[in-house]
Amino acid sequence: MTEFNPVDESEAKKGSPAESIKFCPQCGKGITHLTKFCPNCGHSLEKSADQSKSEPSSQHRVAEDDFIAFIGNHAGYYVHVFKKFESSGEDTFSLTWNWAAFWGGFGWLLYRKMYMWAIIAFCLMFMPYLGLASWIALGAVANYLYYQHAKSKILAIRALHQSEDVSIILAQTGRVHKWLPIAAVIVTILLLLLFMALIFWSPFGISDLFNMPSQYI
Repeated sequence: MTEFNPVDESEAKKGSPAESIKFCPQCGKGITHLTKFCPNCGHSLEKSADQSKSEPSSQHRVAEDDFIAFIGNHAGYYVHVFKKFESSGEDTFSLTWNWAAFWGGFGWLLYRKMYMWAIIAFCLMFMPYLGLASWIALGAVANYLYYQHAKSKILAIRALHQSEDVSIILAQTGRVHKWLPIAAVIVTILLLLLFMALIFWSPFGISDLFNMPSQYI
């Protein structure tokens, strides 16, 4: 994975503002202007650039720009977390926490286009004891699952398009389903309306629903 590479001011002016945005390898914050140190944490960007140049290239490593193009939303956060899984020079699991995956559950997996894991999480959700355990576990392993998913997709695309600019293909394959949060809100509202309708239109009172005689159960 390549780190932040300082470029000449003349080269930076040639690209669009979006193309000149880089991310600090230490804190993951976006950097939009040329500087030797990260304005957020003070990390030396020149040192990071020298280290990245001295690292041997590998066909199993993914460039930072490819991760950014594939991830889309919150790329800075994920690129920063992904570095923890590559700190030893090879893929190594490291315990992290993802609140979006914890609260979103299998919906977050769908949002990030991880369909196989979404099906597994959905099935586990209905199993006694395993449902709660898998819900908590997803928050702890979500970043690593997403790292492996993104890396495998990027390497596969790179293998098919070695001599092409694949940023557009990566963006189309990765990114997120933007319609999913809207659909989740609509479904939630419909379920609430259905629940309220069952309560107020029921022949029994609200208190009767919770104190129903045994012959009605």
